[in-house]
Amino acid sequence: EQSYNDELVGVSGREYGYLNDESSLERVIKNPTDGNKVVSTIDLNIQKIVEKHINEWQSSVGSNMTAAIVMNPNNGEILAMATSRAFDLNNPRDLNNYYSPEQQAGMDDKAKVDALNNIWRNYAVSDTYEPGSPSKVFTVASAMEEGAINGNETYNCRGFEEIGGWKIRCANRNGHGIINVTEALMESCNVAMMDISRTEGSQNFYRYQKVFGFGSKTAIDLPGEADTSTLIHTADNAGATDLATNSFGQNYNVTMVQLVSAYASVVNGGSYYKPHIVKQILNPKGAIIKNIEPELVRETVSAHTTAFINEALRRTVAEGTGSAAAVAGYDVGGKTGTAETTAGLNNSWFTGFAPADDPQIAIAVVYEDIDVATGAQLATSTSKQLFEAVLNK
Repeated sequence: EQSYNDELVGVSGREYGYLNDESSLERVIKNPTDGNKVVSTIDLNIQKIVEKHINEWQSSVGSNMTAAIVMNPNNGEILAMATSRAFDLNNPRDLNNYYSPEQQAGMDDKAKVDALNNIWRNYAVSDTYEPGSPSKVFTVASAMEEGAINGNETYNCRGFEEIGGWKIRCANRNGHGIINVTEALMESCNVAMMDISRTEGSQNFYRYQKVFGFGSKTAIDLPGEADTSTLIHTADNAGATDLATNSFGQNYNVTMVQLVSAYASVVNGGSYYKPHIVKQILNPKGAIIKNIEPELVRETVSAHTTAFINEALRRTVAEGTGSAAAVAGYDVGGKTGTAETTAGLNNSWFTGFAPADDPQIAIAVVYEDIDVATGAQLATSTSKQLFEAVLNK
């Protein structure tokens, strides 16, 4: 509503008067003009499905934040977007779902404003997080585009690499042994990603981060999009350890909408579309004033790279770490991610798409600070439920 307020607001009517030459009162009535209407890209059925699963999770185990985006990867349309941080649009200052009366009574004005801003924020657009293992897709894709790898290489994972005086560990502390590029994605091998990024080189790696849109706003038609320009490295300021950790999604931040937009471009053949939630503007009588056409921003990867990535991610779900997202009757592709935060809690993610050979939907799911050791499995199984509901609706 805020983004399209100029279209929606209309013009208020008014009545005014003046005295004519005979000192008689003349009245003029200016009739009001209704505002235009906007037609959203949101699919109500998919939105309900996403909200249902988030609400069920929050009412059972729950997490500090749960959020999901469903996108059409072929045009940038947002089909659903929801977070566990919600408020009543008709009573936006009601804090009773989050704070007790005693807690609210103890708030000063600043604390109350902070609390309101917290529930009004759209996590999917306004907050950032480390992307973790889903970003390994971009490491492999950019290296393939630059000819640094062709997909047939193998790597020896001993469970860690020593870089810049630091022992940087793989998710598998015992090591994966000899592993190829596809298997590195399937088993989420950090060591292989470090080797790939080093072969690609810092200049190319960070140039492709910009190609994928990291560090830049997507310009989605929603307010409050986070500025991540200072939350990523560049070739000029990144050291060897930065490149190593960035290769598997740590030590830089993205927003959910950045991640799903970049991910969609890799799996759709290389077309990065501007994400958007409005597709038409209608006049008060319902006639179309403007069609908001999909906006192709740039090309990110080649069809050859897409084919390799999509098959590797299909196998990741069919045989690898993303198996909990498999849906009967469909080939699903996807990538898991998890990271420890403080006090033994986890952040967990899943990015996925289906069908694997002709993606029609792309999904990103985030669980923040969950008290579950197998958080990635949880995010993946939630994505399975979303895929089942959306694909079979």
